[in-house]
Amino acid sequence: MHIHLYQYTQFLSLLVAILCYEGLCKYKLSAFLPMLVIVNLIEVTGANYRALGYIPWLSNHAIYNLNLLLETPFRLYLMGQMLRMRSNERLTFRGIAFLCMLVILLNYLFLQGPFVFNTFSLILIQILTIVLSCFILLRLALREDIRPNLWQDPYFWVNAGLLLFALITLVILGLQQYMQDHKVMLGGKSLYKAIMPLPNFILYLGYSYAFILCRIPKARSLLSS
Repeated sequence: MHIHLYQYTQFLSLLVAILCYEGLCKYKLSAFLPMLVIVNLIEVTGANYRALGYIPWLSNHAIYNLNLLLETPFRLYLMGQMLRMRSNERLTFRGIAFLCMLVILLNYLFLQGPFVFNTFSLILIQILTIVLSCFILLRLALREDIRPNLWQDPYFWVNAGLLLFALITLVILGLQQYMQDHKVMLGGKSLYKAIMPLPNFILYLGYSYAFILCRIPKARSLLSS
């Protein structure tokens, strides 16, 4: 079985989520557990799909397209929880989330299809992630009661990691055609494969640290305001 180095941080974040599940529930982050199960299963399958034998529809792109379909609802749900919205804001957010998932599903079924990597969907997800992460971080920064302890806030680490990951992913995707045309390589690898493990490390280590903070009694609770 082939395992990429960055996947060990994904395994770690899943393990920490299991160990800190009670704390995740208190912070309304319990959906991380099924989301990380999906991510780990898809990443392992994607890295070893050739070893599964010849299946006509099975390809690396087809597997990772499933990740866009299955992980995104959990991500949107979690970000909705962290936004702590009022009733009118919640209605708007649900409408945006529904439209986002509809576009992803239509792209998967009819536009780019299940066998070509769904770059349109990925770009949409990352743009929405950037916007929502900025809103969450801004709300945290503007709250007078938590500003001194921002570094102890699980929501901060989750969204800082998501924001960085989404920004780097967008930049790499934007340069993808240029890199293919000019055969830009780094260490004998495509720039995408050479660079993307780093934001993955940061994202899943950020998740793990956030989960640990959910278990620490002295960490400031976001549920009290």
